Amino acid sequence: MADALRVMTFNIRGFYHQYDGPNAWAERAALNIETVRAQGAHLVGVQEAQTGNLKAYDRALTQYHWLAWPEYGNEKPYEWPLILWDPERLRPLDSGGFWLSETPDEHSRSWNTDNIRSCQWIRFRDLATGAEFVHTNTHLDHRSEQARIEGSRLILRRITAEHPDAAVIATGDYNDGPGSETYRTWAEAGFRDAHVQAGCADNPAESFTNHGWVGYPFARDDDAPQRIDWIMLRDGVSATIDVRSCAIIREGGPVVWPSDHFPVVAELEIVPT
Repeated sequence: MADALRVMTFNIRGFYHQYDGPNAWAERAALNIETVRAQGAHLVGVQEAQTGNLKAYDRALTQYHWLAWPEYGNEKPYEWPLILWDPERLRPLDSGGFWLSETPDEHSRSWNTDNIRSCQWIRFRDLATGAEFVHTNTHLDHRSEQARIEGSRLILRRITAEHPDAAVIATGDYNDGPGSETYRTWAEAGFRDAHVQAGCADNPAESFTNHGWVGYPFARDDDAPQRIDWIMLRDGVSATIDVRSCAIIREGGPVVWPSDHFPVVAELEIVPT
């Protein structure tokens, strides 16, 4: 049996934020990088990556190859849905991306979204098993429920049309919790939640990922506890995905945290069929 494929999703909080105080990127970059390195993930879906984050990762996380495209946000400095992968375990075969709008092939927005958003995908071969799968990585809107739902539907349509037989690993900051219409959209398309599949408890007070620089237990007064960072899975014709484990990583702080989100890491077994 091959070693599990370790997959991480991580909203890292972009480089260009003026009011993060002790959690400005310059203060937490080393901790953020160490958090990624320590998990030993073979595949990492990153949200909110900006130029300063990319430069730091490129210098320090040399064990990874990466691709950041297409840019999102209404104006510069843009952000990217960054994907990192371990080239000793994964070989990219194809890649692409699109914006979450009614005109997905151009930098644009729809559905009352607050910010232009995008999705990147890469098709990989797992060198340990020979199995192929598609990895999608996205960051849905934080204000418009319609944009989260329609953006999810667009991702599902595009990936199904372009890779009809592929198993899919979908990482992202979905800005919605289990039980939401966004979540049901993915579930009704045949996706399984790695957190749930691993048997993890799903009480929002325990499983939240949106900690907002205050860590655990939840202590924000500007939001409710929600598990908004997901790793979603769908079997394909030529490969199935089994979940060995899934964990919310709460390392760091106080006062300095790797990000204002907790990363999520799953151990997966992708089996050719």
